Amino acid sequence: MADHALDYGQKWAELPDWSSARLEAQGIAVRALECRAQYLVSGDLEAFGRASGCDAQGAGALGQVTGEDYSLRLGRDRLMIVGGCPGTSPGWNAGGFAVTDVGAAWLVLEVSGPRSMDLLSRGSTLDPANPGPSAMAGFAGVPAVLYCHGSSSTLRIHVERGLTGYLWSWFEAVVQSTGDA
Repeated sequence: MADHALDYGQKWAELPDWSSARLEAQGIAVRALECRAQYLVSGDLEAFGRASGCDAQGAGALGQVTGEDYSLRLGRDRLMIVGGCPGTSPGWNAGGFAVTDVGAAWLVLEVSGPRSMDLLSRGSTLDPANPGPSAMAGFAGVPAVLYCHGSSSTLRIHVERGLTGYLWSWFEAVVQSTGDA
């Protein structure tokens, strides 16, 4: 039997250096962001809100948030907290909720510019007029958290780090090759 080592790593493009990765085309810019912290909260969200002072409702798909600390609704009993999570610590809380630090598991990509919603229409079936209460949605074929930060032309996309290479390749194909996403 011949000694043929399969190297599947050669099939995939190398991941970009996220601290400097940037794509730009007519009216669209895509870059990676370093978020201070990201937490998943599961369980009794009202109890979490009382204990932490955080918004227990959270912004839904394409919801607009501002600042460094905010919450995003992912499901009936789940939130993603970006930034601070005061008054709680990771783990189970006797109030009926659990907090999990997921900052290392998710990367945040920001799409900005006057044509950012054109890119959204290529990557998602969300209806901007009625996107829904959950910020968790499909984008370019992968599960993602989608919302607007600061303005309606700045879209933030949280994606699991294992999927970032694929999503970045998708952005390159759509943004760079067409130049008119």
